[in-house]
Order: sequence, then C-alpha cells, then structure tokens
Amino acid sequence: MPPHIVPNPIDRSLKISLIDAFLYSLMVGAGESYLPAYVLSLGLSEWMAGMIATMPLLSGAFLQVVGTEALRAVKNHKVWVWSLAFLQASTYIPLIFFTIGSKPHFLTLFIVLTFYWGAGFSISPAWNYWMGNLVTSNQAQGFFTKRTRVAQIGLMLGIILGGVALHHNIHLGPFTSTFGLIFFIAFISRAMSSLLLSRKHYEFSWTTQTTYHHIQESWKIFWKDSRKRNFFLSILPFQMAVYFSSPFITPYMLAHLKLNYEQYMWAVVCLMLGKIISSIYLNRNPHIHYQTAFKWGLFIISPAPFFWLFAQHYYPILIFQFISGAAFGLYEIGLTLIFFQDLKPNEKVPFLTFYNMLNCLGLLIGSALGGLWLKYHGSIQSAYFVLFIGGASMRLLTSQMLYRKAQKMQDHTEVSGTSYRLSS
Repeated sequence: MPPHIVPNPIDRSLKISLIDAFLYSLMVGAGESYLPAYVLSLGLSEWMAGMIATMPLLSGAFLQVVGTEALRAVKNHKVWVWSLAFLQASTYIPLIFFTIGSKPHFLTLFIVLTFYWGAGFSISPAWNYWMGNLVTSNQAQGFFTKRTRVAQIGLMLGIILGGVALHHNIHLGPFTSTFGLIFFIAFISRAMSSLLLSRKHYEFSWTTQTTYHHIQESWKIFWKDSRKRNFFLSILPFQMAVYFSSPFITPYMLAHLKLNYEQYMWAVVCLMLGKIISSIYLNRNPHIHYQTAFKWGLFIISPAPFFWLFAQHYYPILIFQFISGAAFGLYEIGLTLIFFQDLKPNEKVPFLTFYNMLNCLGLLIGSALGGLWLKYHGSIQSAYFVLFIGGASMRLLTSQMLYRKAQKMQDHTEVSGTSYRLSS
C-alpha cells in the first residue's frame, strides 16, 4: 500500500482561506448589502436608512481600537480572528428575531450593527498579520488574486440571492419575512466561515511581543511618519465628501426612483461588476502604474453625484452604476498600494487599526452632514438634488489635495527604490 500522505498544513490552510472568502462574501452580499432596504421596510425615514449604513461604522471602529488591548490578553491571532468572526455572525440573530417579532428601534439597530462592524474591523489587522505568515511573498500575488475572484463570486451570489428572494417575497419554513430568510443565510455563511478559520494552521512562534501594542504605542507608530500621516489626513476630507451623498443613493433609488427589489439588485450587481472588471483589467495589464489607476478612479468618482440629477430611466442607471464601480475599483486598488505598500510587519496592526477608525470618522462626518440636510429639509427630490450637487462639489475640491499628496508618496517610493506596480 502506498504510504499515507499528510497534507501540508499551510497548503490546506490556504485552500480553507478560499472557502472562507466565499462564505464571508456571501454573508456581505445577502445580509449587509440589504440593510438600508431593511430599514426602509421598517417604516423608518430615508435619512435614517442612509445613516444606519454608516453611523455604526465609527463606533465599531472605536471598539476595534479598544480591542487591541484584548488581543494583547489573548495573544493568539487565530483564536482572536475566529472568535470575532462568530461574534459577527451572531449579530444577525437579533436581526432575524426582529423580522418575526416586534420592530426594532433605531437605537437598537445601531447597537447591533456597532457590534457587527466592531467585530469585522477587529478581525482585519490580526487576520492580515496571520495571513502574512501563511503566504510567502512569491505566493502572495497569485493567491490573493485567486482569493479576490472567489470572494467576488460569493458577493455576487449573495446579492442575487437576496434580491431574487425579496423581489418574489419568498418565505421558507419559520421565516415569515424574506429579510429574516436572507439574514439567516448571512448568519449561516459567517458561522461556517468562523468554523473554517478555527481549522487553519497557526504557529505560536509567529507571535512576538512586537505584534502587540498598547493603544498609546499603536498611536505613536501610526503618527510618527509625517509623510504617511499627511497623506492620510488628505484622505479624510475626500471621504467626508464621498459620504456626504453616497449613503443616500439606496433610499433615493427605492423611495424616489421607485426601483423594485429586483431592479435594485441589478443596480448593485452592476456596481460590483464594475469593480470586478477593473480589478481583472489591472491584473492583466501589470504595466499600468498604480498611480495611473488611482488618478483615473479619482477623476471619475469626483463629479459622479451630478449624474443623479438626470437619472430618470432604469438602463442608464445600470450603466452609470457599472462605471462608478469600475472607478471605485481603480481608486481603491491604487489607494491600497500607495498607502500600505511599505508597511513593516510590526506596523500592520497599529496602522490598520487607526486607519479604520479615522477613516470611519471622515465617513461619519460626511454622512451625518448629508443626513442632517435631508432630516431638516425633508426627503424631497429637491433636497436630494442639493445633496448630490454638494457632494460632487466637495469631491472635486478635496480630490485635488488628495492627488497632490499621492504624488508625493509616489516620489518618495521612487527615490527610495521601492516603486510598485499593480502586479506587485
């Protein structure tokens, strides 16, 4: 008999990571994507539907900062990641309960989603450190490209499942509400993802004291590099400008343009398809510099809200959503490579922690300003038009400063001999 071949634990873990990516993205597509629509279905106002998609992000990011102290106590990135993944899955349980019981108050939803985002943000830095030890530099490009594709399939499938179920008002078993059904799918997906994460390989030798920091230490690491700090500070105003109007696109499509759930689903799918196509294009054309991708993404994103002043027909909306998705794909890939390309291993957790928190602060300020405008001027079409004009104008103003800072970052990497391209 041939000898029993024991699979390499790291190879096995990388295969598990692909399934985890699919299940996590399925949760996002079926659950997270439809939260604003769920808020509207409860009879809450349009500005609340926009705010519930953004307000818990900051409180969740703050929980993540506090959670760095808990990570010091746990001293095991694997236990930290899979435990928080299950906590994130568990936040769908009260949402399922709300769909079959009494309607939740806005504050109750806020608290539930704070824990959802807090768990999600707290996973990210530790997961990145863990994966950095599992994936060699030679494997990184091929593996993460494949993982991104798998995640995109899961996301698209989740969005389509959720949209079809809502459009046809599908009820199954004990679920008397379609939202309860899709939230259950989201819960099962993330719970299975948590189980898979607990089966991945981890070596205690990867853990050193330099991977854990007090909050004050993390802040010092984040703040000491003036070049990175100034670039990040220029991202904040642009984030505020983007989120002045973007959280309220879903309420506008559903409440004013009267899109049904199936039409809304395809609008979201087109946005995601745009991101997927742009990432595929960049990976197949590695000669394109990340700075070029960032510039074109920024150039298209900035005036985009003006389109909604003229959005009257369904098919132009789908085309615009696709273009917006492609532009955001270019922007996000370029931004990631510009900002995170030269982080040292011991900088990853502190930088990702405070990047998430301060990034969410800009997001919250922008969405709060937009939400207050709609709240006090009424969710009427003219108020939305002012919101879109204001959002586009703010984007155009703040994008200039952001692009100048990005150029300085590029000049530094080229001088230091660490210039990167999109294939890196």
